[in-house]
Parts: sequence; structure tokens; C-alpha cells
Amino acid sequence: MSATPPTVIRRELLNVRGYFIPAGDLVDGITIAAEAASGQGWPDNAPTSNYTAYELSEIENAKSINEVIKESFKVPNPIGGGYIDDPEEMVTSRKWTMETHKTNSYFKKLENGLASIPVAGTAQAIGATPDNYIDGVALLTYTTKGSVVVERRQFWARLRLMTAPDVGPATGKIAFSLEMRPSTQNSYLLVA
Repeated sequence: MSATPPTVIRRELLNVRGYFIPAGDLVDGITIAAEAASGQGWPDNAPTSNYTAYELSEIENAKSINEVIKESFKVPNPIGGGYIDDPEEMVTSRKWTMETHKTNSYFKKLENGLASIPVAGTAQAIGATPDNYIDGVALLTYTTKGSVVVERRQFWARLRLMTAPDVGPATGKIAFSLEMRPSTQNSYLLVA
């Protein structure tokens, strides 16, 4: 087995821009779905102009979290007999948790359990749905301090509200997550 040395070595002081387009929305002639019809794919993400109106504004903190199942098996010890533990780990879920001080209609839908995205001046029943998620396509671009994109992740996601903003004299902070869901179109690109 030949060794492959690392190709990217850098200090990581990165910013993230997040975008989320809900399932069913029509963008650039494409209806957003986990698996696009007739090989259309998702809207082009470079440049991000197809996603600009769907930005999750001013993300302050972002953290990548992998949920892992750990198991250990007893296997024969090839040296000295007996058995040894052979631990295995399997990633069962990948998600990104984020915080912002800016709310939007997606967060209001989730906060209030609305049946659809709220529209100003139109009343809806609170608690109409028990779901605390919206499915759609997410785009995360990681940039340097100079706004140069170095990584791009595009994936089918489940947007969840983790913490609604407090009401009071200070701007409330909103915590949310984007959980990666299965799709053949999920992609990662190391740009630079």
C-alpha cells in the first residue's frame, strides 16, 4: 500500500456562508427535490447567484458534528493467541450547527409549528404541524478572511431550529442545524 501525503496544509481561520432552498421551490427552472427529475441536478452553485435570495444571513458560529456508533468485537490475536478487542466506528449522521442573530421565515415556521412558510399579513394556526424541520438543498461555502471560497458543500438537508431567539432588550440568538440526508447529488469540493 503506497502512502499519500496530505495535499492541503493551512491554518483554518474560515468564515461560512449558508444557503437553504426548501423542497418544492422552483429555482433556475429546477424544482428542488432530493433527487432531481430527468438528471437536471440542483441549481448551479458557482457562482452562488442562484442561492443569494436563500441565504441564512450572518452566520456567527458553525460547527461540524458527526454522530458515531462505536462497537467492539473480539477477534483472534495473531500474535500470542487468545483474543483482542477490535473497535470499529461508523458515522451515522453528519450535521452542521450554526448560530445567528437574524431570523427569517423558515425559522418562524419552525418556531411556531406553522403548516407553511409565513407571509406577512396572513394568519396561520400555531402548532398546525408537529414537524420541527424543513427539507431542502443546502449550500455551505467556506471562505478565507479575504472572502476567497476554499471549500463548498452542497447536500440534501434537514433544517431544524434548535433554539428560538429570546425576547428582551437585546437581540436574540438563534441556533439551528443542517443535517445531511441521503442524495446521490450530495457533493464536496475542495476549491483551494
